[in-house]
Amino acid sequence: MVLNFVGTGNLTRFFLECLKDRYELGYILSRNIERSINITEIYGGKPATLENHPLLCGVVFIIVPDRYIESVAKILKVKDGVLVHCSGFLASDVLRREKRASLHPNFSFSNLEKALKMKDQIVFGIEGDEEGIHVAVEIAKAISGKYIVIPPEKKKAYHLAAVVASNFPVALAYLSKRIYSSMGVEDPDHLISTLMQGVVESIGEMSVERALTGPVRRGDWEVVRVEREVFKKIFGSALIYDEIVEVLKEVTKGERAKDKEDER
Repeated sequence: MVLNFVGTGNLTRFFLECLKDRYELGYILSRNIERSINITEIYGGKPATLENHPLLCGVVFIIVPDRYIESVAKILKVKDGVLVHCSGFLASDVLRREKRASLHPNFSFSNLEKALKMKDQIVFGIEGDEEGIHVAVEIAKAISGKYIVIPPEKKKAYHLAAVVASNFPVALAYLSKRIYSSMGVEDPDHLISTLMQGVVESIGEMSVERALTGPVRRGDWEVVRVEREVFKKIFGSALIYDEIVEVLKEVTKGERAKDKEDER
């Protein structure tokens, strides 16, 4: 199977690092030929531009921002190949052809070194037609062996779940940082990351429900009430605090339900 890539960013480099010894590399396309040349000098393959490339065979990965995927797919010259994009939000039908798939790694690729170090743990979200899914599953198996197949109509919900898990904690960390900073705490980022890392590890080892600690889990409602007033004083509103407390109450119910199941 020949692999071709459109795009020269970290995700393309990740795939190339993981797959270069398993598959034949075809063309690496970019609007800037120098970028294509730089990539091929490292990983192999042949450089070409998106506007001027030969007929592509095999698998063609389109790894560009979501807003460009459809327009890029329209100008690609592909002979009996499979098109694969890596958007978590868009379904594969945006490619407007048969033999298509979306292959979305549930991971942040801002740090390529970290992504490669943790590649065995990455879960891929896969969606597409029959042939496209077959190819995407093979790629996922070659990297980590971990994947889920998503119905096309559930793709947006799937991406929302990923956003909630990966982006919302940053917003909460920012709120925490503002509180620590208002107290004059030095290096709150390190303190927050240590706390959050412990929670993440607990989720992986136990479950979301059993990872919860703190006053809501213990039922310390006076602590919850007083800290609500502190939150409101700092941020001017307790709306976010109230909503999160309600969610945490739901989590505690889920934890009790799990405990009852284990007692059976």
